[in-house]
Parts: sequence; C-alpha cells; structure tokens
Amino acid sequence: MKLTKRKGFNFFRSYYDVYNELEKDSDKIQFIDALLNRQFLGVKPTNLKGMAKFAYISQTNSIDSQVKGYETKTGNALYQDPKQGGSQPPKQQEKGKVEEKEKEKGKEKVAKFKDPYLTTTFIK
Repeated sequence: MKLTKRKGFNFFRSYYDVYNELEKDSDKIQFIDALLNRQFLGVKPTNLKGMAKFAYISQTNSIDSQVKGYETKTGNALYQDPKQGGSQPPKQQEKGKVEEKEKEKGKEKVAKFKDPYLTTTFIK
C-alpha cells in the first residue's frame, strides 16, 4: 500500500465521461491509475500511450488545479520522485524558495514566485 497524507479529492463528472469514452480496458486502467497517482502521490504520468494519454491530457488542467489547491490549502506538497520528472521533497522546496529570495535581495530584480512544476521564474 502506498502511503499518502491526502485523504480524498473531488472526482469530477468529466473524469467519468472521459473514462467511459475509452474503449479498451487497458486504456481505462492506465487513465485511472495516472489520475489516482497524480492526485494522491503527485506523480505525473510519463508512460501513457495512445488514447489513455489523450484522455489524461484532456483532464490535465483540472487535475493539476486540484493538486495545487490541495498543496496550497494544507501546506503538504505531494512528493514527486525527481527520477520521474518531479520536484524536491516539500521541505527542500520551501528552503530553496527562501534561499533564492535572499540571494536576489541585493540585485535589482527579485524573484517573487517560482512554480515547482514550471521552468519559468516570474520576475517583478
């Protein structure tokens, strides 16, 4: 059993509708596994193929918004293995943000926000 602090998430009708449009059981399983692993473990799928990948991509905005909302509300960042394209563990993420701000204080531009899932740093 995989351990997670998250106890639940909203399963939207759109997830169910997309799931039902998939014809192959293997695609349905891949889609649901990807959805559950992202919601509970923070793992972004890297091995989806075909219609399962298309189904997941169609729901990415909603899924990522829910994960980000959970992380913001609770302060519990879902850990994602760096080997799978993920970020650092939660405490290291926060420490990195503080250190970055301190380094940039003396400079003209200060990084206000850095999203761990994006490679873009927003500058004031």
